Amino acid sequence: MPPRNAPTVLIVEDDAALAENLFSSLEADGFVPDIAYDGCMAIEAIDHQRFDLIVLDIGLPRVDGWTVLRHLRTELGLSTPVLILTARQEIEDKRIGFNLGADDYQTKPFSLEEISLRLHALLRRSSASQADPILRCGRLTYALATQQVCLDDTELRLPRKSLQILEALMRQPGRIVSRTELEQILWPDETPASDALRSHMHVLRKTLAAHGFEGLETLSGSGWKMTVPPLRQPEA
Repeated sequence: MPPRNAPTVLIVEDDAALAENLFSSLEADGFVPDIAYDGCMAIEAIDHQRFDLIVLDIGLPRVDGWTVLRHLRTELGLSTPVLILTARQEIEDKRIGFNLGADDYQTKPFSLEEISLRLHALLRRSSASQADPILRCGRLTYALATQQVCLDDTELRLPRKSLQILEALMRQPGRIVSRTELEQILWPDETPASDALRSHMHVLRKTLAAHGFEGLETLSGSGWKMTVPPLRQPEA
């Protein structure tokens, strides 16, 4: 079993043998890896789960790595460290990668040990830069240090309990947070009234919806989760 707080890493690679070798190597080194074999799978994964690190190939089926990286940085606004792992060695490809927001660039062939070393270095730099983290879910951001919630450039005003709910949901977008878990966060030393959580959730949902954010989902009998709403297509 990996350590409880082991870093998660998404491997985006269409070469199945290479992806599985990376998976085994990183798992043995204490990471919790997952694999996406094409660009569409990668976008779906990062839309619904937060990863600590991403290893990204460029020449992918269906959707290329540049599109995946652009989606991560521009559409989702996520700062997840990205290591590009590709056979492309031209300086122009490296320029594109770094301009789109890549954090490191490694060409093939490579040493599995070096990939692990690079990922550990990216993780250290990321941890150092997130002393006062900003949680992100698509267009929605929550600066924990200042308790400032913004949708694009509009600041949203929320009461303390609703902020606590929002933080729990935004820390891991896509994960279902149960009623019991939220009640323990909001009322750790007391038993709340039966409709207390419902009331605070209503305030949060109403405020988000009033500003056009529809990513707060209720799963009957399970709890709630935060997802990235699909981009609305412009009307013809």
